[in-house]
Amino acid sequence: MKLELERQDFLKAWQTAEKLAGTKSAKDSAKGVLITASDDSTVILEATDLNTSIRCKAKGANVIEPGIAVIPAAIFGASIRKLDTDDLVLEVNSERGFLNAGRNKMRFAVISPEQFPSIPESSGADTVCEISAPLLAKTITEGSSAASQPQDFPKYLGTCLLRTSEMTLTAVSTDGKRLSLSRAMCNALKDEDLLLPAPALKDFAKNAASLSAEENVKILSDGSTAWFALEDAEYSIRSVDSAFPKFERILNDERRTILRIKAGELLKALERIDIIASTTTAHIMAMALNPGGEMRITARAPELGTASETLQPEIEGGYLQLGFNVSYFMDGLKALGNEQALIEFSGDEGQTRMKRGGSDDFLYMLMPARLSQQDVMTDEESADFSRVPDDPVSAPEQEASQEQEQEQQDSPEDSGSDTPF
Repeated sequence: MKLELERQDFLKAWQTAEKLAGTKSAKDSAKGVLITASDDSTVILEATDLNTSIRCKAKGANVIEPGIAVIPAAIFGASIRKLDTDDLVLEVNSERGFLNAGRNKMRFAVISPEQFPSIPESSGADTVCEISAPLLAKTITEGSSAASQPQDFPKYLGTCLLRTSEMTLTAVSTDGKRLSLSRAMCNALKDEDLLLPAPALKDFAKNAASLSAEENVKILSDGSTAWFALEDAEYSIRSVDSAFPKFERILNDERRTILRIKAGELLKALERIDIIASTTTAHIMAMALNPGGEMRITARAPELGTASETLQPEIEGGYLQLGFNVSYFMDGLKALGNEQALIEFSGDEGQTRMKRGGSDDFLYMLMPARLSQQDVMTDEESADFSRVPDDPVSAPEQEASQEQEQEQQDSPEDSGSDTPF
């Protein structure tokens, strides 16, 4: 096999394939990229980590002699990225490969194509739906934000469910403590549930997000594998053998307190709070919501310090004090971006739901964390952070003495009361 390569154009396809080369696999053959060069100057790159695979066309390659070879991904990729010249020549025989770039020459060992793992073909699969590439990327990114690590048990905790029904694609994930759900319109040809590993889907979404809105993705399935077919590439992901929980049964619409705020504004505040919260084992913050007044967020690490943020968003309903895992809360806000967030609380032990203001295409649900005495500021810390509001809000049920207010601030057992902070 002999190819003339235009480095910049070829590198784009190579890097896409190289990401999936199984560098952690015990099989040496999976650590390479299979190059197939045809007489019609078509060059196909294939790579796999044995669970996820890609087959893509490479631009910037002129076929001088057709052939097939498995090139070691790490060495070859690093070499062509560091070269200064754009005109390269790749030659491969049965034992060795040669990369010539002007005065720079490299010789490397190659892997027998017969040892390369078989990549699933989509020819016998059914088409499930067709959807715009950036829209699919957005749906996967949002819907997979509650997935946990793949090694967790049960298996569905590290997955994302893709469901097509009534011209709608839904992506859902959960780690048992939270749930994320995203919906998008699509051209659905059949109702189907695809349970796929979340890390693989997220990697695909990163590539799909950079494509134009005019480029569509065709999703296919044969029951054990799902394919995502683009114009010049096709990804295949093996399904996870597990049953996803019936998530619809756990969702409810109970609302006691409602918060409206820019997701980006709240996220910045939580990133500052996280400086302290991340040093604690439970990663907990305390949140107090005073309808018509302020929102105060605090985090406390007894041996290090305390952080407090005060915001003035739109708050409706009853007074509420509750705790959350900061990372979990921020994951939901990141999925929302800088859009207006509608956050609904159903008490200090009930579901908390994040949505977009005026839209039902995204839902992020998480459960509050129980506050301990260690998570709540001491009297001394409260005094350090206290201030007199310019326009204090009062209500008949909130007219308690200063002593009662302080006692309820310091006691997590009273977090569900209607007393202002």
